[in-house]
Amino acid sequence: MPKQRTRLAPRTPARERQPLSFTLEDITQRDFFVALGIWVILEVLGLVLFPALGLIQPGDRLNGWIATSVPVGVIGAFLVGASSQYINVTVDRADRTNKPLQILLGQAVGWLGLAGVLFPLLVVAVEFFTKTLGKAG
Repeated sequence: MPKQRTRLAPRTPARERQPLSFTLEDITQRDFFVALGIWVILEVLGLVLFPALGLIQPGDRLNGWIATSVPVGVIGAFLVGASSQYINVTVDRADRTNKPLQILLGQAVGWLGLAGVLFPLLVVAVEFFTKTLGKAG
């Protein structure tokens, strides 16, 4: 018995496809929540799970690290979202003479925000390697 051919719907040409459209607020919110999620994961892993497993022994410093990490991480996530919005607005509206400097400023704010988001990882890495190198040396 011969196979029946099913008829597929015709493909839409590329010029007729609708591009994905995101509003500026969507991009800013997405970047903020992604950065905040990364910070929460690093916070739980680095400052809760690693000390509980004995990978690092922060002792009395743990409360100070957490107290420092919470505002630094939340502000860092906010800066990541704000920098993406600033760069998008700058690309659309800035004049040619100031545009490279304004984009560089937005990128610098974004990197500063990433440093805040990655603060728990930095603290744990410094603690781990200073103790490991201290024992080895």
